[in-house]
Amino acid sequence: MFDAEQFDRGADFRGEYPRELNEELAWFAGRYFVHYLESVGSRQPRIVVGRDGRRSSPALYSALVQGIASAGGVPIPAGLCTTDMVVWAAGSGLHDATAGAMVTASHNPAKDNGIKMTRRVPNAVQTVLIKDHIKPQFERDRRDDLVDAPAAACAPYPASASIDLLSKFMDWSCRWSPDAAKFTGRIVLDTGNGVGGLFLKPLLKRIPTAKIDSIFTEIDGSFPNRPSNPGLPGALNALKAEVQRLPTLFGAAFDGDADRLFLVDEKGAFVTGDQLLAAITASILDDPARTFPHGKPVVFAATCSWFMVETIRKFSGTPYICRVGQETVKAAMQAVHAVFGGESSAHFNFPESYYQDSGLIALLAFWQYLHGRAKKPVSEVIAALKPWPHSGEINVELKSEKFREVSQEAVRRLTERYLAKADKRECYVFGLDGVSVYFPFKAEVPTIDALFPILKENEKGDRFRGVHGSYQPDWWFNIRRSNNEPLIRVNVECKTGMDVVPPTLSLLRELMSICQDDLGCPVAVKDWGAIGKQNI
Repeated sequence: MFDAEQFDRGADFRGEYPRELNEELAWFAGRYFVHYLESVGSRQPRIVVGRDGRRSSPALYSALVQGIASAGGVPIPAGLCTTDMVVWAAGSGLHDATAGAMVTASHNPAKDNGIKMTRRVPNAVQTVLIKDHIKPQFERDRRDDLVDAPAAACAPYPASASIDLLSKFMDWSCRWSPDAAKFTGRIVLDTGNGVGGLFLKPLLKRIPTAKIDSIFTEIDGSFPNRPSNPGLPGALNALKAEVQRLPTLFGAAFDGDADRLFLVDEKGAFVTGDQLLAAITASILDDPARTFPHGKPVVFAATCSWFMVETIRKFSGTPYICRVGQETVKAAMQAVHAVFGGESSAHFNFPESYYQDSGLIALLAFWQYLHGRAKKPVSEVIAALKPWPHSGEINVELKSEKFREVSQEAVRRLTERYLAKADKRECYVFGLDGVSVYFPFKAEVPTIDALFPILKENEKGDRFRGVHGSYQPDWWFNIRRSNNEPLIRVNVECKTGMDVVPPTLSLLRELMSICQDDLGCPVAVKDWGAIGKQNI
């Protein structure tokens, strides 16, 4: 048995192993993936299958491979690899692949696991959505009354050792660092016992003149040295200490499946996902060697800093805002022909690589920029972009089994309060992802649709939008509920020169009062983001 609610998820299967997700679910997921691919025109689809280093991944991987084969698909078993390797293999059509499936729970704790699926479309990859694409196959299957187990389908290993996915993906990724063989200086790589450790030896070979020191590179799915999510408080303390020990260009860290990249600068200071997103954006938009046949569109998620907008404008780009989530980022980028895109959660998307997010490509692209045109320390590169004071993502935990209902009602009530302020022309309320509120109202921007114009590429305006050409808020916030955890996520930002702490605490008190006093749900701040623990 498995948890059927897994089929109501969005971009992947994910949950605690084996309670919510197990070998049986993985087997059915493989079958349903094949059925879905056939429904969109792929006969006998060839699917690259990979897995991360979690203890439960080999068994789930084997079941997934056999499920694919049992439905008439052709699994291409890639074994231990990173998510961006599998996505690239699908996008490039490696060994005639039309799709990819990866066993991983990404940045989740070691007890969890999951399955990500993607398929190739013209010049891009598309995230396969569980509820939209896989659940209909599940519902159709439930109407059958077949109960006998089919014969064993196939071995979870390739017929030969010729796939060599790691080497091919490394060669591809090095296109973003043409001067890699000339790089100098020292960096520290923290792979956190995740599958990003696979990259170390190939990097040492391809970048012989630089010194690449490393920590936590042994792949161990129990993640004994730090959380698989480098963005958690304290997760990068060891990396910071190692960077400060000797002169260093920067420290870099991957999450559990290595599709995200986190940095600390040469002083050991944390570089936020927004800041690195803006730095890579500037490096692309200001590159004199590039041509821009479709202009300079850049897509960013709704929780990103407003200084992303300012950076894009500074280099004559066009900003587009979208819902949080890789499926939406990729779709928006493809719709507007974006030259770059990403999320504040340290996902960076490259259109030349099928719009995929890749921690390795981001690392090599940023290092190339430092080596080539920037020629200054990371701290100065970031400071030149003039980041805004930001709370970081603060997580408010709801202590209730009915957290989904409580969080939904709390966000609804908070939204109503600020809609009343918007009616008085004090602010703008934007419901693209959770609720975002921007202060102040300005007469030259009379409506929310003037601030974030609806585009012909998304006529409902519910996935992505444009951004007004000159509006700048004094401060703004975003509140969104987690669909899978008892958390409400809070982001607050002020323009340079303002203190972000007072409005953040005021907003938290308001939200917590709604939850506790109005809805009777105890709450506590689980993660204080960038502002540190406060009295509230």
